[in-house]
Amino acid sequence: MSEENYPATIRQLWKNRINSTPDKVFLVENRNHYTYLDIDKRVDKKVEELRQFKVKPGDIIALQFELDLENFITILACIKLKTVINPLNPHLDIDEAKDLVNRFKPYLIIAQKAPRGRDTFYSVDNLTNYDLETTGDCKIFINHDHTKNFTEEFDSAESPIVILNTSGTTGAVKGVVLTNKNVLSAEYAYNKAFKITNEDMILMSSGLYHAIGFHHGLISTIMAGSSIAILRHYNVDKIAEIIKNEPVTFIDSVPTVIYDILFRIKDLGHLKQLLAGGDKLRDDLLRQADKRGIPVYNCYGSTEAVPFSYTPSDYFEEKNHMTTALKPMEGIEVRLVVHGQTITSSNVEGTIQVKGPEIFKEYLFNPEKTKSSFDGEWFDTGDYGHYNYDKMLEIDGRNSDKIIRGGENISAAEVEEKVRNCDNIKEVAVLGIPDVRLGQRIGAFISLKDKKQQLTKQKLIAELTKNKTDKKFWPERIWIVDSLPKTANGKIKKYILKQKVEG
Repeated sequence: MSEENYPATIRQLWKNRINSTPDKVFLVENRNHYTYLDIDKRVDKKVEELRQFKVKPGDIIALQFELDLENFITILACIKLKTVINPLNPHLDIDEAKDLVNRFKPYLIIAQKAPRGRDTFYSVDNLTNYDLETTGDCKIFINHDHTKNFTEEFDSAESPIVILNTSGTTGAVKGVVLTNKNVLSAEYAYNKAFKITNEDMILMSSGLYHAIGFHHGLISTIMAGSSIAILRHYNVDKIAEIIKNEPVTFIDSVPTVIYDILFRIKDLGHLKQLLAGGDKLRDDLLRQADKRGIPVYNCYGSTEAVPFSYTPSDYFEEKNHMTTALKPMEGIEVRLVVHGQTITSSNVEGTIQVKGPEIFKEYLFNPEKTKSSFDGEWFDTGDYGHYNYDKMLEIDGRNSDKIIRGGENISAAEVEEKVRNCDNIKEVAVLGIPDVRLGQRIGAFISLKDKKQQLTKQKLIAELTKNKTDKKFWPERIWIVDSLPKTANGKIKKYILKQKVEG
């Protein structure tokens, strides 16, 4: 499909796909194969179910699901109804979930019961200003206020289609509003960059609340007319089984999953390429991929720009499979800025800014944050990088207050807040600790109010558990210190703590 031929909306993209290849396998789950037409029939039934709640175009519908067949069906039904989807991580902390509802005020919240017992919304029996209905293994919360959130025409390229949540460097979840044009232009460039065709099958382990899952799993597959294999819960043995039994040609995931595939799975089946987003690839992964005879390409971006750069195959070959250097995706411009000046010289670090049709529309109900994130037309990613001698972009790192653990962004500030609420904590500074498999783990430097009362990691986790703090915010290593190094105005010098960790 050429850029000129893809439609203006994802709704029309799906309709075109059903008309052109109805009998092509779209989804594989637990050895069950579903064609595009099989799924569409189930989607139409779900559309009728949702219509009883008087859903209108432009309504925000929040969906908290595991990665399963029902998740795909419900999302596609929402697309047919011209609503704005807000997929939610099934492991949201309860405080995050309540804050999200208070600020985003979705019209419907559809929450699936999680078999592993880490429910958020499903465990709630009432929400202020919401009625509750239970159907099957889902709870549906209906907002008393049915005010329209968006004013756009809801069947156009510029109309919002999805809100993906990102924590960034602050505690509050931000809603990244993406239009049809944003998503479709991103996936056209993605499919072209990695040569995705209707002969491909992606194995997807990232949920549809994640940019990798929604963009490169759902939309890329529909656009190419290819197939997708899913597993509800991440398990490396299950991935090995799928690779063995299905014609999986590529996997797009976070470096942690890529690590497991390369180091723990013997038979790589029909795999032709591995794509890694969410964080920079480490050299040990590149060496192992070279040893296994399969290319692993860096695919770098953010929720606001999904993705804006990638490692081209010809450059990867030229560098003997040992590079993570990037070039912009088609239609994207990238620049490096230092003190307001654009730099083009090699080996000079600057802030990465990008612009193009895939850059997000806005942060939901947060015009101040939206405005501050742009330098004119350029989105400021908050990432740092430099050009190498080939004029290719090298990523140097993220904002110091963002921890990337297994491809998931975790706010250091939010972890600090959780720890600070525990007994006997005077001060805390949290930062990412390098880890070969996960990329980073959570480390915390803590000073105590009463130094005579000892604090161990076990005691801290016990108290965080008592406070109902989700596991993703638990420090994995702690250091008890007398005091934290600070600047003259009281700001903690995290670079000194980072040097202590590296030492």
